[in-house]
Amino acid sequence: MSVQFDPPKGLNQAHLGAFWVTQRETLPNVRAMPPIAMTNEDFGSQGQWLSPSLQLALTSEPDCRLQMTSADDQWMCQVQRNRLVFNWRKRTKDYPRFGVTWDRFRDAWQAWQAFLGDYKIVPPKSRLWELTYVNRVPKYNLWSEPSDWPKIFPGLWGGGFAASEGAELRGFQGQWIWELTDPPARLFVESKPGRSVGEPHQDVLLLSLTARGPIGADSGTAKDSGIDPIESGIGRGHEWIVRTFDGIASDLAKSAWRRHADLD
Repeated sequence: MSVQFDPPKGLNQAHLGAFWVTQRETLPNVRAMPPIAMTNEDFGSQGQWLSPSLQLALTSEPDCRLQMTSADDQWMCQVQRNRLVFNWRKRTKDYPRFGVTWDRFRDAWQAWQAFLGDYKIVPPKSRLWELTYVNRVPKYNLWSEPSDWPKIFPGLWGGGFAASEGAELRGFQGQWIWELTDPPARLFVESKPGRSVGEPHQDVLLLSLTARGPIGADSGTAKDSGIDPIESGIGRGHEWIVRTFDGIASDLAKSAWRRHADLD
């Protein structure tokens, strides 16, 4: 879960470190990383069919992103001058469900707002909400060759892949884009082959679903600060992702995953 916002005036890298101090009881581990690139996406009537181009910016102060993680390495909060991200990472078999993750994100966002207030920094205007689900389907769990992928997600691949004589199909990368206009939002579904980080390494099919939409005037609401428009956007994104995943996955796959309509 992520929110992109205008960089608050007067905020610098030292403030990010000070914010971690307020969070280290639940997120004791921290490291500095390069910042996530700013997302510049037009939600106008022309639509967008390609990823945003590289954005260059001149600044007198180097940027960084803090990654703060829980002791068990499952929860991560990331903060930089124009974005706050909160996510769960699979380290055990226990899946926390959407509501648990949202509660943690909300607490982190409210803590960030309170921190800015303590330092007399005007809270930023929120510009963009984003929600991403990453699915990893290991090899030999429903598939043994990339040509089996349409059996898992027939809503993406309606038929088999063409054969190439003398060559072995090793994978496929693609992006599907769906768009809503009222309120505006966009859903990106991307697939690609990957490899697990655990030992032993295992080939996986990676499928990510990212819903994204504006906050403020472009979203159909005048309010562009506070938690309400963020909750509304991410909530819509969650419903959209779950509905789309159900639409593209086969009954065989959902049965193997013990997926039911009320799960998230």
